[in-house]
Amino acid sequence: MAIPSPAPAPADEAWWHILDPRRSLRARAALVVGGAAVAFTVLLSWGAGAFFRRTIEAERQGRFESLAFQLGDKIDRALYERQRVLALAARLPAIRDAAKATLEARRALDALQDGAFDFSWLGVTDAAGRVIVATGRFNEGADAAAQPWFRGAQDRPHLGPPRERPELARFASADDEGRAATRFFDLAVPFTDDAGQFAGVIAAHVRWNWSQDVLFSVVPDALVREKIGGTLYDADHDVLLDSGVSGWSQPPEPPAIPDTRGARGTMIETPANSAPFYTAYARSRGFRDYRGLGWVAVVRQPLDLALAPVAALRRGIEAFGLALAALGGLTAWIVAGRTARRLRAIGVAAHRIRGGDVLALLPRPHGNDEVAQANRALDTLVEDWRAQHASLAEERDRLAAQLRARDADKR
Repeated sequence: MAIPSPAPAPADEAWWHILDPRRSLRARAALVVGGAAVAFTVLLSWGAGAFFRRTIEAERQGRFESLAFQLGDKIDRALYERQRVLALAARLPAIRDAAKATLEARRALDALQDGAFDFSWLGVTDAAGRVIVATGRFNEGADAAAQPWFRGAQDRPHLGPPRERPELARFASADDEGRAATRFFDLAVPFTDDAGQFAGVIAAHVRWNWSQDVLFSVVPDALVREKIGGTLYDADHDVLLDSGVSGWSQPPEPPAIPDTRGARGTMIETPANSAPFYTAYARSRGFRDYRGLGWVAVVRQPLDLALAPVAALRRGIEAFGLALAALGGLTAWIVAGRTARRLRAIGVAAHRIRGGDVLALLPRPHGNDEVAQANRALDTLVEDWRAQHASLAEERDRLAAQLRARDADKR
């Protein structure tokens, strides 16, 4: 039987086989260690990110909800104070008898306007809606029976939404910040005669620009830099007030929230044609006997900015994990390379022995690990094989000598 030719020694293989995990121990070790590190990084990034996101959302929930509530509450308190001032004025005898004491009523209105800068116009009507007396004599004698503020104040105080009033803007002076008033809301309070019958209303057109000061007292510059903005909507979803710092040219529609008075909460809001926001809302609940108008205060921040710490944490974990994977893979490559070189040396020696080089020696084992133990076992096997091979050779030579001697005797 023909003896098969020996397989090529590992030294005869192409250099790139060390990159093939199917044929290279170091490539397999680097792949396993690096892959395990990458998998651990992915799991750690996901788990830590999810936990940190819940923490951020819990912190944002309390913080943003408090801001939205403060904005709505401060606006309600400010409106209540202005309504209260007008209600106290409605009890003055000069106001109740304005038709008979026009001069005294005018003085009372002027004094009230001097003490309350936000009142751009004050007027008193009779029961039919005719303006009896007014500050600056503006609209005196006019019929206000069809005005919403007169119709709404027949039996209770009336507050109308802010709107543009160009005719008032011409007379209104700038405030301490140099801002000219362009929007005004109507405030009216009814009063009665001595018999308790409706006798007219005292009305005021009140500047709205003070609300900006309220807004920025709740959302200061430190929050503005984080693009945290506040918006106030009326019951018809019209924008009454907006900080203009959340990245939009026009505030989005108010979020869908419960109609319950005083409702508040948080949500992830995704307006049409806009990036998502982390949003908190608080519906007006009024203050004391002022019941509020159902206005909604909303505080928003772009969701990517609200969750920026989560993204930063994940990026940090991923960068550290990839570096760890590279370092671990390199370490595994180096450590496995030492073992691979020892195994390769054993393989080369074994191929030489199999090819007939009886003088070839297996490398001397170092240590007592599995490779060294296998090396010793193989070395013992080779030495036993050599001893058996030598014994067989001696026996063969002895038989050959006997055969030659027998042949010589026959001759």
